[in-house]
Amino acid sequence: MLRPSDFVITNFSELAQGQTALCVGVCPYKDYKDGIAGDIGGHKYDLVLPLRKYEHIAVKVPGSALINPELFSTPNAVVPIEQIQGFSARWYKTANMSEYALSCKATGFTISKEGKS
Repeated sequence: MLRPSDFVITNFSELAQGQTALCVGVCPYKDYKDGIAGDIGGHKYDLVLPLRKYEHIAVKVPGSALINPELFSTPNAVVPIEQIQGFSARWYKTANMSEYALSCKATGFTISKEGKS
């Protein structure tokens, strides 16, 4: 039987119904090996998808922060991004969950021109 977790979404623009997203937060994430937290593996970006009725998703990108996390200490800070590279998303569900959730990864993105100062 096919499950939602059997499918991988690789086209960000189809998921977001557009090419851009709004980044509203950044925080580091740790890599885990055998259930033990290790070093910082990259950063998780909280994104809002305007063309999806402002749905929120989180996208993990390995490596150093592409947007300074301190920028979001300012209330209502938003950074428009585009050109999400190496995007992949997969639905998952654990035994403790009643509904599926979406796990998203990417290799990088570009800050939109209107987001640059």
